[in-house]
Amino acid sequence: MQLLRKVLKVTFCIIFFTAVLGCNFQNKKNKTETETVPSVNVQNIQFYSSYCIYSLEENGSVSSKTIERLTSDLLPNYTLVDSLSSETETNEFTIVHFSNPKEEYPAPDIGYLQHSGHNLSQEEMDNLQNPTSAMLITFTGTNENVIADNIQINAIIDTLLNRSNSVVTDYATYESFNSNSWKSDRVDKFNHNSQDITSQYTIHLYRDGSFCRAVTLGMGKLCLPDISIDGISCNNQYSFASLINLIGQTLFENPKITNESNILVDINKIQNDSVRNSLISSLEENAEKKGILNLKSVAPQEGDAYNEQYQIIFENLDFSSPQEEQEELISTIFGATDQVEYINHDDKVLAASNRAKQKLPEYKKLFNHGLEPGFSLLLKAPFETDNGGNEWMWIEVTEWKESKITGILQNDPFEISDLKAGAIVNTDQDDVFDYIYYHADGTNEGNETGAIISGSN
Repeated sequence: MQLLRKVLKVTFCIIFFTAVLGCNFQNKKNKTETETVPSVNVQNIQFYSSYCIYSLEENGSVSSKTIERLTSDLLPNYTLVDSLSSETETNEFTIVHFSNPKEEYPAPDIGYLQHSGHNLSQEEMDNLQNPTSAMLITFTGTNENVIADNIQINAIIDTLLNRSNSVVTDYATYESFNSNSWKSDRVDKFNHNSQDITSQYTIHLYRDGSFCRAVTLGMGKLCLPDISIDGISCNNQYSFASLINLIGQTLFENPKITNESNILVDINKIQNDSVRNSLISSLEENAEKKGILNLKSVAPQEGDAYNEQYQIIFENLDFSSPQEEQEELISTIFGATDQVEYINHDDKVLAASNRAKQKLPEYKKLFNHGLEPGFSLLLKAPFETDNGGNEWMWIEVTEWKESKITGILQNDPFEISDLKAGAIVNTDQDDVFDYIYYHADGTNEGNETGAIISGSN
């Protein structure tokens, strides 16, 4: 009787959403150790931020005088100007009024607001498509008091939203807020007592060829470089968002990297209680909580913020692919657990597998049409073990041509010595045993065989 080997790898890590640096490890020991070497400051000299307050009802807009008065009170060293100067080390702000914002300065559309709006009601999103007026406020300031200045800028926007029926769009992050969500997500999480930088920027996660890419938007508001990572597993994108947030908070608290472009991230050394405790609460027991990452200064891609950017790079030739090195890094910092079970291919399991195989052409078509961000497709396939048997593991599909499938191995094998999670592997459609199709909201479909094996069916 044939045996089905079920291997499930689970990586636990906290996700902050409102976040290049690769590992170059020689052995297990030096993954989390680095010598004391000279460092360089990565802060920008100047920051730039822009906010548009869209009024949703007639006679409900804030006036330029109100904005000017508030800014004068909270940021007395900022000067109102007609246009921002190109000189550095200046503290200035501009105010632009739009009487017909739908034509002159339109707000994000409904489709974009559905994933970038913070707790906006359907009515607010609808009204935002045709606001009665808008005020665009733009600030530029130096890194000397960047934290205090941004706390005050958040307070200015908070006051303006409370005085009107309005929605604000932060054009550094392309996120939109009403008065309640601005206070809870921006003001309460970033103040003089607690500074959770992950609440001040967002992470743009999207498909880029066969893999996914993640890049921050909004780090420049705090005079910090944006962080990006290319070629990541789309199925594991939330883990990489957590890694980026760990890096973001680390750079915020100590904006330095070594002369060799390395940075040590250590969850235990995060000063902000909220970020540190959230990360610690979701770790596996074998998590090392820290790692050394390699950075590379890169030019922003189209759609990125016009800001300095560091990319996490993965170039260690000891690994078979960048994705294998990435998986090692994530598992090292956050921990991971593998399980193995030996299961008979009984009639019930085989019948479920046959039903899954009948659906493969449908999912092949869906995949090749192009999966939306947040969606991923996994297939269970056999891999020959060192003793000639089969170990069944999941792969994330990155290419599906005819019957040939290429993907990222999602499990660490137990009985295959030369294969690791993250490796780029191949299989044939005829050999696929089951599928899992993950949705952007975290739900999934498929894996009927898994349900039977676990006893839930």
